[in-house]
Amino acid sequence: MAYVSSTVLTIFFGIVGLYVIKRLRSSRDDRPLPPGPKGIPFLGNVNDMPKPGVLECHHWLTHKELYGPLSSVTVLGQTFIIINSAQLAFELLRDRSAIHSSRPSQVFSCEMIGWRNATAMSPYSDAWKIHRRNFTKIANTHASLSVFARAQEVEAAHFLLNVLESPDDLFDHIRKEAGSVILKITYGYTTEAHGRDPLVDLAGKTMVQFAEATVPGRWTVDILPFLKYLPDWCPGTGFKKTARRMALELRQCTNQPYEFVKQQMREKEHKTSFLSQAIRDIGSDAEMEFIHKWAALSLYLGGADTTVSSLMTFFLAMVVFPEVQKKAQEELDRVIGGNRLPVGADLEKLPYIEAIMKETHRWHPVLPMGLPHTSIEEDVCRGYRIPKGAVLLPNTWYFTHDPEVYPDPMTFRPERHLETPTHKAEPDPRNYIFGYGRRICPGRFVADNALFITIAQSLAVFNIEKIVDENGKIVEPEVKFEPGAISHPLPYRTSIKPRSKMHEDLIKAAEHEYPWEQSDAKKLENIKW
Repeated sequence: MAYVSSTVLTIFFGIVGLYVIKRLRSSRDDRPLPPGPKGIPFLGNVNDMPKPGVLECHHWLTHKELYGPLSSVTVLGQTFIIINSAQLAFELLRDRSAIHSSRPSQVFSCEMIGWRNATAMSPYSDAWKIHRRNFTKIANTHASLSVFARAQEVEAAHFLLNVLESPDDLFDHIRKEAGSVILKITYGYTTEAHGRDPLVDLAGKTMVQFAEATVPGRWTVDILPFLKYLPDWCPGTGFKKTARRMALELRQCTNQPYEFVKQQMREKEHKTSFLSQAIRDIGSDAEMEFIHKWAALSLYLGGADTTVSSLMTFFLAMVVFPEVQKKAQEELDRVIGGNRLPVGADLEKLPYIEAIMKETHRWHPVLPMGLPHTSIEEDVCRGYRIPKGAVLLPNTWYFTHDPEVYPDPMTFRPERHLETPTHKAEPDPRNYIFGYGRRICPGRFVADNALFITIAQSLAVFNIEKIVDENGKIVEPEVKFEPGAISHPLPYRTSIKPRSKMHEDLIKAAEHEYPWEQSDAKKLENIKW
């Protein structure tokens, strides 16, 4: 009992200390914080954070009607600034990016698990700038993009073959396609041709954990950092076991493919990749080796999971809005014909398919609340104080669903992105969904190309329809999305069949043009990480 009493007193005094610090900080500037709900003594707005199972973007959108486009909550001295205005998001995160481009140092995800070393969660630092330069080399040059495009066309064709063989495993095939492209480019690794692949599965599991671990305010230890020092037997410290499990899998995700590349290079069997080129250029510099290892991981995980979410959203939209599919197939038949599959070079000739790609981005952004930014200096916006260290949360989902900008926003309507004599194209959602300022996604062009190719090829050869049950009743899919930093549709079922025998033959012919390669999965078994 004495131990428990001591622990309770430690927590109590920790809370009081944070409260006092908060009061002292707030007294330095007479300007008010942006408006928000009234908190409770000591704890602040602890009861006003998103509840489990609720999409964070929907929770924070309620602030817009109550408090306006800029609002705030403060939990034990940590201030969160909620941005429900695209104009304000650009003003703060793009135009003032010099002071609002860092990332919050989350105790749970960054310190206890290790995500602070990954590009997405790295503070604005020299190491982050090296990551950024590396990504620019691989993701933004014409030569590098052409390498990506070839890999994407190969894996898109393999995706069609897998869907033809087992359409009920759509989600697995989407993960395999996205993972295969990024693993080939990042590590020169070839995935299993059929069935599950260990690195694709590991990436999927790790990114689910990333989405859970990085939600601002989700973990109490981010607000009360001293909790991580409490012994494991203390009530409420179950998060420590969760963090250890996630950290172990993150280490495997970082080290195993890295060691695979080094082994392949020693044996002179490696394929040219982002990491093999980095290793060749850095020599034995341990610091640079560490940076490149984590840069590779960021490319691997970021490229694998964001495309997965977008493609899952695309297929769901095709089931719910069949008229879009008919218009797309008409364009594909007219422009491409039935003798070949569309490729990335066809984008300019397929404006409706490009509009579907944009609408997929808009209808449900992969990162509904973006990734959190943090301020490295005090700032003022519209007369309100933004404290140093505040966490800035842009509601990207709302920016792409503002009815003043996108009329009838819940409807998937690609036509909104097309310019006609009677309609001005609505703003390109990619202005929001890839991030802001210096934190804009360096792989956005690669992601767009992957999405375009898979959308175009899938619509060219398949009919995507609602399931009909054993009683002949049409099953309506539920349009719902998971909460978390990265959001996917909840599982749904769909019927996917070739449009005709000619289209089925076209899919099968792709196996000859894009033959399966020998998998590297077996080589992982002997690699120590």
